[in-house]
Amino acid sequence: MRIPDFSPRRATGAFTLVELLTVIAIIGILAAILIPTIGAVKKAARESQSLSNLRQIAMAMNLYADDNKGKFAPGYYYKPGEGERIWTTELVPYIGLKTKIYIASRSPFVSPLAEIDVRDGSPGSGVIPSTYSVHGVLCPDISGGDTRFPRTQISRPTRVILVGESTQRSNSTYANATFSNPSAFRTLNSSQNRNDPIPTESDVDGVGGALRYRGRNSAPVAFVDGHVEALKKGTVTYGNIIADR
Repeated sequence: MRIPDFSPRRATGAFTLVELLTVIAIIGILAAILIPTIGAVKKAARESQSLSNLRQIAMAMNLYADDNKGKFAPGYYYKPGEGERIWTTELVPYIGLKTKIYIASRSPFVSPLAEIDVRDGSPGSGVIPSTYSVHGVLCPDISGGDTRFPRTQISRPTRVILVGESTQRSNSTYANATFSNPSAFRTLNSSQNRNDPIPTESDVDGVGGALRYRGRNSAPVAFVDGHVEALKKGTVTYGNIIADR
């Protein structure tokens, strides 16, 4: 016969107020350490995605050049009866798209680093949402005549930026079709010293036409030869933007 156990049981232990406050303090410290780290990891991932976009764009640009006497797609042009054409629309068949993409979140020309929400495009306008700009000399406005020259004549293809992160315009949230700031982006054989750093005060959204250092204090870009880099703010020189023949 089993004899019941009537011995007193120990009360279950509970956290004291001091222990509870200690745990809360430790959680707070860990959160303060981890939250910035998580944010940095997310930005690094978006920067990598932007570089991937730019690699695709540079490849498409070079495929376009293969079919067009070595010339890159024009940044912009207007022809009576054809309307406006922008480099993004020229690259549609070369970047693997079956048709123009007007939804900004699906456009390979919209950077995941964009800080202003990018509006969707309209089929009626024919403009594809984009937050990247192309070089103003290598991909000029050819409405008044074709001033492009073959990529084989570009003297420093591994150093000159072809396409990259650009400032967004406040009126449309898109980037300008071509870089224009500083002016060496649109001046062939500029006399500016190629070792001088370019100005960085235009690194703000609202106007358009300048490099935008949206990454980890860097501007993702693709060069004429197709390779990509995230260029740190303050390290970009005129040698990276002056097109020489």
